[in-house]
Amino acid sequence: MLFNKFIFFAIGYFFIVTVNLFANPDSLIVKEQFYSVDSIAVSGNDITEEYIILRELTFKPGDIVSGSQLQFNKERIFSLRLFTKVELYPVTENEKSIIKIDVKESWYIYPIPFIRRQDGSMSKLSYGINFSFKNFRGRNEHLRTIISLGYDPFFALVYLNPALDYKRNLGLGFGLYFLKMNNKSEVAKRLYGGDFRYKYYSTEIDLAKRLNQFNEILAGVGFDYIEGPDSPLKRITASGEKIDRVISLILGYNYDSRDLKQFSQNGIFSSIYFKHKGFGLADIDYNLFGFDFREYRSIVEDLSARWRFTLRHTFGSTIPLYDYSFLGYDEYVRGYSNQNSEGNNLLLTSIEVSYPVIKEWDFSIKLPLIPRQLTSARIGIYLSAFTDAGQVFNNHQRFKFSNFNTGYGFGLTILALPYNAIRFEYAFNKIGKGEFLFGTGFSF
Repeated sequence: MLFNKFIFFAIGYFFIVTVNLFANPDSLIVKEQFYSVDSIAVSGNDITEEYIILRELTFKPGDIVSGSQLQFNKERIFSLRLFTKVELYPVTENEKSIIKIDVKESWYIYPIPFIRRQDGSMSKLSYGINFSFKNFRGRNEHLRTIISLGYDPFFALVYLNPALDYKRNLGLGFGLYFLKMNNKSEVAKRLYGGDFRYKYYSTEIDLAKRLNQFNEILAGVGFDYIEGPDSPLKRITASGEKIDRVISLILGYNYDSRDLKQFSQNGIFSSIYFKHKGFGLADIDYNLFGFDFREYRSIVEDLSARWRFTLRHTFGSTIPLYDYSFLGYDEYVRGYSNQNSEGNNLLLTSIEVSYPVIKEWDFSIKLPLIPRQLTSARIGIYLSAFTDAGQVFNNHQRFKFSNFNTGYGFGLTILALPYNAIRFEYAFNKIGKGEFLFGTGFSF
């Protein structure tokens, strides 16, 4: 009953806001100021190459821009996660209109410790450090090393270069991974007769083509070496042998018109990918398909809303249980974070409404022996209300809306941009049982 009241309240609130806006169309009219663009001047980029900033702009010399366009472009530059502060404003010099972009470089070498709990159990903790080295040649490159110990030991070396050839708008990504992962499939556990671990050795290289500020296509190849238990079975590995050696081909497309990508108020993000695995070698031949759509909109004043729909689909000949879709691990329904389920397909949708307690505070403090860039950040504090729904199911099963797990709740998000965020959330499942959630990063 409490859940039903929450849903009716949310629907009623959105209805009232929408009716109010359409009944008072003057409330939607904002008097814009426009500026001609004779030239663009960038300052403060002591490390970052100027073209890394300019390629984010949606205008050029000779255009006319509005105040809202300048604000949008300011947030897009901040979304690079290279600066602690970005200012973008027009000035007039010698009867020429100049758009000035002033930035403050952030600190680019920093370790971030993390703790991850699986199945809600304190005995299943993974912990480690994520060491980042960003922008080391001023070209927005990112070299990252992750070392994780505990329940699921993990090592990763990742290199990203979005401007490998900036004149042709080509980018490069490379990853090398090693993982000892405890089996998370209940089906595999029953087949094997107990718990076991997989060993993963994986590498992938991707080439991306940026079509414009909003559209990107990519293609990549990968290789996975996956070692199963000593007594292998079909489905526990794709080949039915102890070791799977899997070649993969990846194709993808991304669309991103968000303003501030880390915590957007307006815009759309959409991603679609297709991955083929095996090519029939050692009888391994199956596919993964993924789709993610997110929309962000300002409702009235500082109140904003966002929603997300994501799908993961596996199909083909025998699909190994380690590549099934799972809820309760990386993806979960808030209110059911400790409830794990698996299948060929995953559907997850979320709606959030947020309102700032502190919208934007440029924080900086001087401490001995610590670089000023490392003690400077853009701080924001937001209250939010949310509802999630999700389910997994197999290809031969009939899809039913009644099988969705649905949760709802409220939370507090503390932004420390461009670095990260901390989230405190309390969620209820559909029978009213609550759980406290704590995490870093952004909900979506």
